[in-house]
Amino acid sequence: MNKFFKYCLLLAIPAAMSTSCSEDFLDRAPGNALSPATFWKTEADADLALTGCYRQLHNPYRLEEMWYWDCASDNQYNFHSHEGWRSIGNGSMAPSGVSVKDYFTFLDIRTFNEYLKMENTIEFSSEAKREQYRAEVRFLRAMKYFWKVMCYGDFPFTEEVFTTLEEAKIPRTDKNQILTFIKTELQDCISKLPETNATGRATRGAAQAFLTRVYLVTGDYNNVVSTAQAVMTEGKYAMPELTYEESFLKANQYNSEVIFTFEHNKSGGYEMWIAPYLSNNYGGWSSIVPTHSLVEAYETKNGLTTDEDPTFDPANPYVNRDPRLRATILYPGQVYGMYDGSNPKFQQGFPSVIKGSNDYATDANNATHTGYNFKKFYSDLSEYASIWGDDRNFPLFRYAEVLLSYAEAKIELGQIDASVYDAINQVRKRAGMPNVDEAKYSTADKLRELVRRERRVEFAYEGLRRWDIIRWGIAKDVMNQPVVRVEGTISTTKNAEGDYNVNITGTTVEEERVFTVGKHEVLPVPQGIIDANPDITQNPGY
Repeated sequence: MNKFFKYCLLLAIPAAMSTSCSEDFLDRAPGNALSPATFWKTEADADLALTGCYRQLHNPYRLEEMWYWDCASDNQYNFHSHEGWRSIGNGSMAPSGVSVKDYFTFLDIRTFNEYLKMENTIEFSSEAKREQYRAEVRFLRAMKYFWKVMCYGDFPFTEEVFTTLEEAKIPRTDKNQILTFIKTELQDCISKLPETNATGRATRGAAQAFLTRVYLVTGDYNNVVSTAQAVMTEGKYAMPELTYEESFLKANQYNSEVIFTFEHNKSGGYEMWIAPYLSNNYGGWSSIVPTHSLVEAYETKNGLTTDEDPTFDPANPYVNRDPRLRATILYPGQVYGMYDGSNPKFQQGFPSVIKGSNDYATDANNATHTGYNFKKFYSDLSEYASIWGDDRNFPLFRYAEVLLSYAEAKIELGQIDASVYDAINQVRKRAGMPNVDEAKYSTADKLRELVRRERRVEFAYEGLRRWDIIRWGIAKDVMNQPVVRVEGTISTTKNAEGDYNVNITGTTVEEERVFTVGKHEVLPVPQGIIDANPDITQNPGY
């Protein structure tokens, strides 16, 4: 890992940069910032302060929880209610209690604002370096404001550093004003950020990729196209000469398509736990598991949907499928290619449909409740020092997203040309899938269907699905469907792909879900926030 980022994670600046993590700006006025007489003087101080800013990625909105955000969509299921994600998925979240995730904090924003207020007192070795550091902090602030808007809609907005409780009691700002601010900030930061930087730090490409996402969310398709084109023509990023599964191995976590990562550092106290996501037989919790709906979304290897392909067998549904299915999801009968020391596990095939096994939902603690587990990001456990803490990072922006965002925007603009197919095909080629059938997918409606399916399977387990289904206006359709568990048996014979054949006999309803339009697009504001600041209003329906 880069020396700077190790430094960044190992150092702590709680007094210099923010109140304690247990406090909120709405609850207590920040009063423990270091005096300018003792800090904010040298470039070394700037390095420490920038450290504190990057450290906020580990504070609410906690980016390590991107793993979980698909639980708030039709891609994932979270059985453990105490973790706070099940209620978002099923629509039972409320302003009070453990049933709601709380990202309504201003501590991270205050950290960024304090840096931007005080850095002018620092003597930098060059003005270019000062501008770069400022741009990095502005990038981080824009990122945090964006996710707060995605969580809550309107949100309190300020560029000031409050010193009293009364000053901090500000109302929510219209989300569109905040989104406009984010766009303006990122547009300006692009020219001030370096092309390359230490791992985990902002670059020009990161700002461009982020801006492309913001434009897409706001339906600004012309700017999606122009910003994505800038990334595509610069040539710094590309789809790697790796399989989809290989692309997500720890050994390849800085491959050519990775634009910006969320960094973990075990020795610095910011490790990634793998255990919550593994199957029970591997000592995991099955905390977040794929839905059967997600499994059904993968095409066959022929480039057809399962409804279209006459060779598809719904009783033995995991053969001859898009390779991304096997690389992403551990399904019944799959021979898991991981080893515990010298002893291979799951040689009978993943036993989630076998009653009495360690992975059958009703017969074992921490067993999957859908019949599936994830394997993306950790398909080779030998890469990890421990399932209870590792340096594995998480890609927040990938080149594949830029390509598919470009294609989607061109489709919505009615500008279907060769570049649209080329962008989609670059993603499909890495996946091991055939090029788009241009005769079949010649209209905007058919291409829109294809791109939406590509985004779903390409970015499964990366936290983008919820935002996609909301902006597409289909959340009410896909979320008002039950979560089901597959049932069946596992054969003693293997198929050509090396997995055991299965006989899926049906499904059992695990959970009913509710999504109410005009309510569930955003989270409820925690009641404690409203109690502390009467100027904060609750979101509709809560």
